[in-house]
Amino acid sequence: MKVTSLNSASVLIEDEDVKILCDPWLIGEEYFGSWGIYPPYEFKAKMFEDVDFIYISHIHPDHCSKQTLQNLGKKIPILIHNFPEKSLKFKIEELGFKVIELEHNLRIRLKNNVFINILAADN
Repeated sequence: MKVTSLNSASVLIEDEDVKILCDPWLIGEEYFGSWGIYPPYEFKAKMFEDVDFIYISHIHPDHCSKQTLQNLGKKIPILIHNFPEKSLKFKIEELGFKVIELEHNLRIRLKNNVFINILAADN
């Protein structure tokens, strides 16, 4: 397994079976221009064409960048916690993605021998 820090909270997790992009903020500024990516990240959508899943931990724009998501393939399913408040889910669906809500501490098979277990901070 290989884990690559891309910037801020954005991480790419890869092994021979799966590639997961976590908390993507790879383009632009957030919080009304007060936060920027440093050092600048050279984003190329082609780099993420083979991503199997995107995981987003929460709605803050440095973890769920609208500008970044608009530049990724809409066929990539997005994994989130099944939060009681649905604004994160609705925000992602408005961008054209399929959202998969995961229950707290429930082990789910993503692909072959790759599993995910969400331990949400609000539970």
